[in-house]
Amino acid sequence: MIHLHRPLLVLFVVAMLQPVDSAFAADAERDRVLEGARKEGRLVLYAGMDTDEATFITNEFSKKYPFIKSEIFRSSGEKIQARFLVEHRANTHTADVFQASIIQVYQLKNLKLLARYVSEEAAGYRDGFKDPQGYWTALYQIPYVIGYNTQRVAPRDTPASYEDLLNPKWKSWIALETEEYQWFYHWMQILGRDKGLDFMKKFAGQNLQMRAGHTLLAQLVAAGEVALATVVYSNRVERMKASGAPIDWVRFKGPTITAINAIAIPEKAPHANTAKLFVDFTLSKEGQNLLRGLRRIPARPDVLPDPPTLTQGLQLYPARPEGMIENYNDTVARFNEIFNRAK
Repeated sequence: MIHLHRPLLVLFVVAMLQPVDSAFAADAERDRVLEGARKEGRLVLYAGMDTDEATFITNEFSKKYPFIKSEIFRSSGEKIQARFLVEHRANTHTADVFQASIIQVYQLKNLKLLARYVSEEAAGYRDGFKDPQGYWTALYQIPYVIGYNTQRVAPRDTPASYEDLLNPKWKSWIALETEEYQWFYHWMQILGRDKGLDFMKKFAGQNLQMRAGHTLLAQLVAAGEVALATVVYSNRVERMKASGAPIDWVRFKGPTITAINAIAIPEKAPHANTAKLFVDFTLSKEGQNLLRGLRRIPARPDVLPDPPTLTQGLQLYPARPEGMIENYNDTVARFNEIFNRAK
Protein backbone atom coordinates (compact mmCIF):
# COMPACT_ATOMS: atom_id res chain seq x y z
CA MET A 1 0.00 0.00 0.00
CA ILE A 2 1.32 3.49 -0.94
CA HIS A 3 1.38 6.05 1.89
CA LEU A 4 1.40 9.74 0.98
CA HIS A 5 2.63 12.45 3.31
CA ARG A 6 -0.17 14.85 4.23
CA PRO A 7 1.04 17.81 2.05
CA LEU A 8 1.38 15.51 -0.95
CA LEU A 9 -2.02 14.02 -0.27
CA VAL A 10 -3.61 17.47 -0.22
CA LEU A 11 -1.94 18.41 -3.52
CA PHE A 12 -3.05 15.10 -5.05
CA VAL A 13 -6.67 15.63 -4.01
CA VAL A 14 -6.67 19.23 -5.26
CA ALA A 15 -5.22 18.15 -8.63
CA MET A 16 -7.88 15.44 -8.99
CA LEU A 17 -10.69 17.86 -8.18
CA GLN A 18 -9.64 20.68 -10.52
CA PRO A 19 -11.01 19.14 -13.77
CA VAL A 20 -14.25 18.29 -11.96
CA ASP A 21 -14.51 21.81 -10.56
CA SER A 22 -13.84 23.28 -14.02
CA ALA A 23 -16.53 21.10 -15.56
CA PHE A 24 -19.02 22.12 -12.86
CA ALA A 25 -18.11 25.79 -13.40
CA ALA A 26 -18.58 25.47 -17.15
CA ASP A 27 -21.95 23.74 -16.69
CA ALA A 28 -23.04 26.39 -14.18
CA GLU A 29 -22.04 29.18 -16.60
CA ARG A 30 -23.95 27.54 -19.45
CA ASP A 31 -27.03 27.22 -17.24
CA ARG A 32 -26.70 30.87 -16.22
CA VAL A 33 -26.44 32.02 -19.85
CA LEU A 34 -29.36 29.83 -20.90
CA GLU A 35 -31.57 31.15 -18.11
CA GLY A 36 -30.60 34.71 -19.00
CA ALA A 37 -31.45 34.09 -22.65
CA ARG A 38 -34.86 32.71 -21.64
CA LYS A 39 -35.59 35.98 -19.90
CA GLU A 40 -34.30 38.09 -22.80
CA GLY A 41 -36.12 36.09 -25.49
CA ARG A 42 -34.75 38.13 -28.37
CA LEU A 43 -31.76 38.31 -30.70
CA VAL A 44 -30.89 41.18 -33.03
CA LEU A 45 -28.29 40.20 -35.61
CA TYR A 46 -26.39 42.76 -37.67
CA ALA A 47 -25.35 40.61 -40.61
CA GLY A 48 -23.04 41.10 -43.56
CA MET A 49 -23.91 37.70 -45.04
CA ASP A 50 -26.74 37.35 -47.55
CA THR A 51 -30.27 37.79 -46.23
CA ASP A 52 -31.35 34.24 -47.07
CA GLU A 53 -28.26 32.87 -45.32
CA ALA A 54 -28.81 34.94 -42.19
CA THR A 55 -32.49 33.97 -42.14
CA PHE A 56 -31.67 30.28 -42.48
CA ILE A 57 -29.10 30.38 -39.65
CA THR A 58 -31.39 32.30 -37.27
CA ASN A 59 -34.30 29.98 -38.07
CA GLU A 60 -32.15 26.96 -37.19
CA PHE A 61 -31.06 28.74 -34.02
CA SER A 62 -34.71 29.31 -33.09
CA LYS A 63 -35.45 25.62 -33.61
CA LYS A 64 -32.81 24.87 -31.00
CA TYR A 65 -33.97 27.68 -28.71
CA PRO A 66 -37.67 28.21 -29.54
CA PHE A 67 -38.08 30.81 -26.79
CA ILE A 68 -35.89 33.26 -28.75
CA LYS A 69 -37.27 35.52 -31.47
CA SER A 70 -34.68 36.70 -33.98
CA GLU A 71 -34.48 39.94 -35.94
CA ILE A 72 -31.98 40.69 -38.73
CA PHE A 73 -30.55 43.89 -40.11
CA ARG A 74 -28.68 42.87 -43.24
CA SER A 75 -26.46 45.02 -45.43
CA SER A 76 -22.83 45.31 -46.48
CA GLY A 77 -20.21 45.24 -43.76
CA GLU A 78 -19.55 48.95 -44.25
CA LYS A 79 -23.23 49.85 -43.92
CA ILE A 80 -23.96 47.77 -40.83
CA GLN A 81 -20.85 49.23 -39.24
CA ALA A 82 -21.99 52.77 -40.12
CA ARG A 83 -25.42 52.13 -38.62
CA PHE A 84 -23.87 50.61 -35.53
CA LEU A 85 -21.65 53.67 -35.00
CA VAL A 86 -24.52 56.13 -35.53
CA GLU A 87 -26.57 54.25 -32.94
CA HIS A 88 -23.64 54.17 -30.54
CA ARG A 89 -23.16 57.94 -30.76
CA ALA A 90 -26.88 58.35 -30.05
CA ASN A 91 -26.51 56.01 -27.05
CA THR A 92 -28.91 53.61 -28.73
CA HIS A 93 -27.81 50.00 -28.51
CA THR A 94 -29.67 47.58 -30.75
CA ALA A 95 -27.24 44.96 -32.07
CA ASP A 96 -26.64 41.80 -30.05
CA VAL A 97 -24.31 40.19 -32.58
CA PHE A 98 -22.15 41.83 -35.24
CA GLN A 99 -21.14 39.66 -38.21
CA ALA A 100 -19.06 41.07 -41.05
CA SER A 101 -15.64 41.20 -42.64
CA ILE A 102 -12.80 41.08 -40.14
CA ILE A 103 -11.91 44.64 -41.17
CA GLN A 104 -15.15 46.11 -39.79
CA VAL A 105 -15.03 43.83 -36.75
CA TYR A 106 -11.44 44.78 -35.99
CA GLN A 107 -12.23 48.48 -36.31
CA LEU A 108 -14.99 48.11 -33.71
CA LYS A 109 -12.55 46.29 -31.44
CA ASN A 110 -10.08 49.17 -31.79
CA LEU A 111 -12.84 51.57 -30.77
CA LYS A 112 -13.45 49.40 -27.67
CA LEU A 113 -17.03 48.71 -28.77
CA LEU A 114 -16.87 44.91 -28.55
CA ALA A 115 -17.29 42.65 -25.54
CA ARG A 116 -14.70 40.03 -24.75
CA TYR A 117 -16.28 36.60 -25.08
CA VAL A 118 -14.27 33.41 -25.39
CA SER A 119 -16.77 30.81 -26.57
CA GLU A 120 -16.14 27.25 -25.45
CA GLU A 121 -16.20 26.45 -29.18
CA ALA A 122 -13.24 28.77 -29.91
CA ALA A 123 -10.81 26.06 -28.81
CA GLY A 124 -11.61 24.25 -32.08
CA TYR A 125 -10.25 27.14 -34.21
CA ARG A 126 -6.68 27.66 -35.37
CA ASP A 127 -4.57 30.61 -34.34
CA GLY A 128 -5.07 33.40 -36.82
CA PHE A 129 -8.77 32.59 -37.06
CA LYS A 130 -9.62 33.97 -33.61
CA ASP A 131 -8.67 37.05 -31.66
CA PRO A 132 -5.93 36.41 -29.08
CA GLN A 133 -7.82 38.64 -26.63
CA GLY A 134 -11.15 36.91 -27.29
CA TYR A 135 -13.07 39.71 -29.01
CA TRP A 136 -13.95 37.87 -32.22
CA THR A 137 -13.80 34.48 -33.93
CA ALA A 138 -13.83 33.65 -37.63
CA LEU A 139 -17.24 32.48 -38.85
CA TYR A 140 -16.29 31.53 -42.39
CA GLN A 141 -13.33 32.09 -44.68
CA ILE A 142 -12.81 33.18 -48.27
CA PRO A 143 -9.59 31.91 -49.89
CA TYR A 144 -8.29 34.29 -52.57
CA VAL A 145 -7.47 32.30 -55.71
CA ILE A 146 -6.76 32.91 -59.38
CA GLY A 147 -9.74 32.14 -61.60
CA TYR A 148 -9.38 31.13 -65.23
CA ASN A 149 -11.53 30.38 -68.25
CA THR A 150 -11.18 26.68 -69.08
CA GLN A 151 -11.81 27.29 -72.78
CA ARG A 152 -9.11 29.95 -73.08
CA VAL A 153 -6.53 28.45 -70.71
CA ALA A 154 -5.42 24.82 -71.02
CA PRO A 155 -4.80 23.00 -67.71
CA ARG A 156 -1.07 22.71 -68.52
CA ASP A 157 -0.87 26.50 -68.95
CA THR A 158 -2.57 27.56 -65.72
CA PRO A 159 -0.39 29.83 -63.59
CA ALA A 160 0.96 28.05 -60.52
CA SER A 161 1.61 31.31 -58.65
CA TYR A 162 1.07 35.04 -58.89
CA GLU A 163 4.57 35.38 -60.35
CA ASP A 164 3.43 33.33 -63.35
CA LEU A 165 0.97 36.12 -64.15
CA LEU A 166 3.96 38.19 -65.30
CA ASN A 167 4.31 35.99 -68.39
CA PRO A 168 3.92 38.25 -71.47
CA LYS A 169 1.32 35.89 -72.95
CA TRP A 170 -1.20 37.09 -70.34
CA LYS A 171 -0.85 40.78 -71.20
CA SER A 172 -4.28 42.45 -71.50
CA TRP A 173 -6.01 39.21 -70.45
CA ILE A 174 -5.95 39.55 -66.66
CA ALA A 175 -8.59 41.25 -64.51
CA LEU A 176 -7.98 42.81 -61.09
CA GLU A 177 -10.54 44.26 -58.66
CA THR A 178 -10.25 48.04 -58.38
CA GLU A 179 -9.99 47.94 -54.57
CA GLU A 180 -8.03 44.73 -54.02
CA TYR A 181 -6.35 46.20 -50.95
CA GLN A 182 -6.27 43.09 -48.74
CA TRP A 183 -4.62 40.97 -51.42
CA PHE A 184 -2.16 43.78 -52.17
CA TYR A 185 -1.17 44.33 -48.53
CA HIS A 186 -0.81 40.68 -47.56
CA TRP A 187 1.02 39.61 -50.71
CA MET A 188 3.43 42.48 -50.09
CA GLN A 189 3.93 41.12 -46.58
CA ILE A 190 4.59 37.62 -47.88
CA LEU A 191 7.07 38.76 -50.52
CA GLY A 192 8.75 41.48 -48.49
CA ARG A 193 8.67 45.21 -49.27
CA ASP A 194 11.27 45.45 -52.04
CA LYS A 195 10.39 42.23 -53.83
CA GLY A 196 6.69 42.99 -53.37
CA LEU A 197 6.90 46.46 -54.93
CA ASP A 198 8.93 45.09 -57.81
CA PHE A 199 6.29 42.42 -58.47
CA MET A 200 3.36 44.85 -58.25
CA LYS A 201 4.92 47.32 -60.67
CA LYS A 202 5.70 44.59 -63.19
CA PHE A 203 2.21 43.17 -62.74
CA ALA A 204 0.63 46.58 -63.43
CA GLY A 205 2.57 46.58 -66.71
CA GLN A 206 0.43 43.67 -67.90
CA ASN A 207 -2.31 46.11 -69.01
CA LEU A 208 -4.75 44.76 -66.41
CA GLN A 209 -8.50 45.01 -66.82
CA MET A 210 -9.56 46.86 -63.66
CA ARG A 211 -13.14 46.03 -62.65
CA ALA A 212 -15.23 46.58 -59.52
CA GLY A 213 -16.63 43.53 -57.71
CA HIS A 214 -15.49 39.93 -57.38
CA THR A 215 -18.79 38.59 -58.70
CA LEU A 216 -18.27 40.61 -61.88
CA LEU A 217 -14.70 39.31 -62.21
CA ALA A 218 -15.90 35.71 -62.05
CA GLN A 219 -18.59 36.46 -64.62
CA LEU A 220 -16.06 38.07 -66.97
CA VAL A 221 -13.82 35.02 -66.71
CA ALA A 222 -16.72 32.64 -67.36
CA ALA A 223 -17.79 34.74 -70.36
CA GLY A 224 -14.26 34.63 -71.79
CA GLU A 225 -13.91 38.43 -71.78
CA VAL A 226 -10.73 37.92 -69.77
CA ALA A 227 -8.68 34.74 -69.46
CA LEU A 228 -7.74 35.18 -65.81
CA ALA A 229 -8.84 37.05 -62.70
CA THR A 230 -6.20 37.71 -60.05
CA VAL A 231 -8.59 37.20 -57.13
CA VAL A 232 -11.86 35.30 -57.19
CA TYR A 233 -13.69 33.44 -54.45
CA SER A 234 -13.20 29.71 -54.86
CA ASN A 235 -16.61 28.73 -53.47
CA ARG A 236 -18.31 31.00 -56.00
CA VAL A 237 -16.27 29.44 -58.80
CA GLU A 238 -17.33 25.97 -57.65
CA ARG A 239 -21.00 27.00 -57.82
CA MET A 240 -20.49 28.39 -61.33
CA LYS A 241 -18.70 25.21 -62.41
CA ALA A 242 -21.60 23.13 -61.10
CA SER A 243 -23.95 25.09 -63.36
CA GLY A 244 -21.77 24.38 -66.39
CA ALA A 245 -19.76 27.61 -66.64
CA PRO A 246 -16.27 27.24 -68.22
CA ILE A 247 -14.40 28.46 -65.15
CA ASP A 248 -12.02 26.95 -62.60
CA TRP A 249 -9.47 28.13 -60.05
CA VAL A 250 -5.79 27.59 -59.34
CA ARG A 251 -4.59 25.64 -56.30
CA PHE A 252 -1.37 27.20 -55.05
CA LYS A 253 1.45 25.27 -53.44
CA GLY A 254 2.49 28.39 -51.52
CA PRO A 255 0.44 30.66 -49.21
CA THR A 256 -3.20 31.18 -50.15
CA ILE A 257 -4.37 34.50 -48.71
CA THR A 258 -7.66 33.87 -46.94
CA ALA A 259 -10.11 36.63 -46.02
CA ILE A 260 -11.96 36.20 -42.74
CA ASN A 261 -15.60 36.90 -41.99
CA ALA A 262 -15.94 37.17 -38.22
CA ILE A 263 -18.56 37.22 -35.51
CA ALA A 264 -18.49 39.29 -32.33
CA ILE A 265 -20.66 40.63 -29.52
CA PRO A 266 -21.03 44.41 -29.04
CA GLU A 267 -19.92 45.72 -25.67
CA LYS A 268 -23.42 47.01 -24.90
CA ALA A 269 -25.50 44.24 -26.48
CA PRO A 270 -29.01 44.49 -24.97
CA HIS A 271 -29.47 40.71 -25.04
CA ALA A 272 -25.97 39.60 -24.10
CA ASN A 273 -26.85 36.08 -22.97
CA THR A 274 -28.75 35.36 -26.17
CA ALA A 275 -25.79 36.74 -28.11
CA LYS A 276 -23.46 34.26 -26.38
CA LEU A 277 -25.81 31.38 -27.23
CA PHE A 278 -25.89 32.46 -30.87
CA VAL A 279 -22.10 32.79 -31.11
CA ASP A 280 -21.67 29.35 -29.53
CA PHE A 281 -24.21 27.93 -31.97
CA THR A 282 -22.62 29.36 -35.11
CA LEU A 283 -19.10 28.34 -34.05
CA SER A 284 -20.11 24.80 -33.13
CA LYS A 285 -19.83 21.87 -35.54
CA GLU A 286 -23.59 22.05 -35.96
CA GLY A 287 -23.50 25.72 -36.95
CA GLN A 288 -20.47 25.34 -39.18
CA ASN A 289 -22.14 22.44 -41.00
CA LEU A 290 -25.09 24.74 -41.68
CA LEU A 291 -22.70 27.19 -43.32
CA ARG A 292 -21.21 24.32 -45.29
CA GLY A 293 -24.69 23.51 -46.57
CA LEU A 294 -24.97 27.13 -47.73
CA ARG A 295 -21.74 26.59 -49.74
CA ARG A 296 -19.76 28.85 -47.46
CA ILE A 297 -16.29 27.70 -46.39
CA PRO A 298 -16.37 26.99 -42.64
CA ALA A 299 -13.61 28.54 -40.55
CA ARG A 300 -13.62 25.56 -38.23
CA PRO A 301 -10.92 23.14 -39.48
CA ASP A 302 -12.76 19.96 -38.47
CA VAL A 303 -15.74 20.88 -40.70
CA LEU A 304 -14.64 20.52 -44.32
CA PRO A 305 -16.29 22.62 -47.04
CA ASP A 306 -18.28 21.28 -49.99
CA PRO A 307 -16.27 20.16 -51.87
CA PRO A 308 -13.41 19.47 -49.43
CA THR A 309 -10.84 20.52 -52.06
CA LEU A 310 -11.80 24.14 -51.36
CA THR A 311 -9.34 23.98 -48.46
CA GLN A 312 -7.63 20.58 -48.60
CA GLY A 313 -3.99 20.87 -49.59
CA LEU A 314 -3.98 24.67 -49.36
CA GLN A 315 -1.58 26.59 -47.15
CA LEU A 316 -4.15 28.98 -45.77
CA TYR A 317 -2.77 32.39 -44.82
CA PRO A 318 -5.39 34.21 -42.67
CA ALA A 319 -5.63 37.85 -43.70
CA ARG A 320 -5.38 39.36 -40.23
CA PRO A 321 -6.25 43.07 -40.24
CA GLU A 322 -3.89 44.55 -37.66
CA GLY A 323 -1.08 45.79 -39.90
CA MET A 324 -3.37 46.63 -42.80
CA ILE A 325 -5.69 48.80 -40.68
CA GLU A 326 -2.75 50.65 -39.16
CA ASN A 327 -1.31 51.24 -42.64
CA TYR A 328 -4.62 51.49 -44.49
CA ASN A 329 -4.18 54.95 -46.05
CA ASP A 330 -0.68 54.09 -47.22
CA THR A 331 -1.88 50.74 -48.61
CA VAL A 332 -4.70 52.40 -50.57
CA ALA A 333 -2.42 55.16 -51.85
CA ARG A 334 0.24 52.69 -53.02
CA PHE A 335 -2.32 50.41 -54.67
CA ASN A 336 -3.99 53.28 -56.52
CA GLU A 337 -0.65 54.75 -57.57
CA ILE A 338 0.45 51.45 -59.06
CA PHE A 339 -2.80 50.08 -60.51
CA ASN A 340 -5.38 52.86 -60.84
CA ARG A 341 -3.27 55.91 -61.72
CA ALA A 342 -3.68 55.55 -65.47
CA LYS A 343 -7.13 54.01 -65.38
